[in-house]
Amino acid sequence: MELIYGAFFVLLLIAAATTALYFQRKGRINQLPPNNPGAFLEKGLRQEGKKLVAVIGGDAVHGNISYNFVDDAARRRSCKDYQFINAGVNGSTAYDVLQRLDDVIACQPEFIVILVGLNDAAAKIAPDLAKRNVKLAVQMEKPSLLVYEKNLAMIVSRLKAETSAKIGLLSLPVVGENLFSKANKEIDQYNEVIKKTAEMTNVSYLPFNEKLKAYLKGKGHTRGRSLKNGTKLYEKAIIEHFVYGYSLDRISARNGYLLLTDGVHLNSTAGMMAAHQIELFLKKNELKAIQ
Repeated sequence: MELIYGAFFVLLLIAAATTALYFQRKGRINQLPPNNPGAFLEKGLRQEGKKLVAVIGGDAVHGNISYNFVDDAARRRSCKDYQFINAGVNGSTAYDVLQRLDDVIACQPEFIVILVGLNDAAAKIAPDLAKRNVKLAVQMEKPSLLVYEKNLAMIVSRLKAETSAKIGLLSLPVVGENLFSKANKEIDQYNEVIKKTAEMTNVSYLPFNEKLKAYLKGKGHTRGRSLKNGTKLYEKAIIEHFVYGYSLDRISARNGYLLLTDGVHLNSTAGMMAAHQIELFLKKNELKAIQ
């Protein structure tokens, strides 16, 4: 009998340790990138002789549940003369970005790249995921295309007024890999807003979405897996990545995607395309400065 109780106690200890490890690892989703604006200012991380690039946005920019394309861009040989700040925070909408511009402005970057809008669009295209986003619950206005357009314009306006940075707006990535789905048609509308905002404010439009679509077309994969069971796939990806240590690319392959992990977040193939768009943006502005 004592052996049975002893074995049961050991099993309880193992279960408790496993549960603690699970929540500890899953909690990493909320950790900000080490090169976030607050840390940059507090620790005086500015590197002499390098031009500063701030990348602002939500999950895709934060880069821990999505491929970290900010770090990818920083590693590129052509970007060796640049220092990157990661101002991405998971769950952020354009409204959230607008509320936390002070630290980015205080860094006084020479270049700013913005990728935000998926969490705004989620209210319509993935309501099950949107319900889990606590940031949406505290917004004064319910997310919509019109609210997004207003907030994006205010972001660009303030950055132009309070910095001398060259600004680039990345178009939103695909959601699911069926380019004919209602979700991607909705994303197309958000990207039209981004393009219009770029034209009206005289900043650069960076065609990230277009490059992803071209990749899928080249692979004959325009009617791939749609964005369905968003919450289930998202939770599954979080557990597989943070608890079991699966790579984002392994999760992507297991879910039947070429560019995405769970239908929303980026694998390395898509992330490297975003990094390339930043690389091109910096190169073009350097060429303009020389001319």
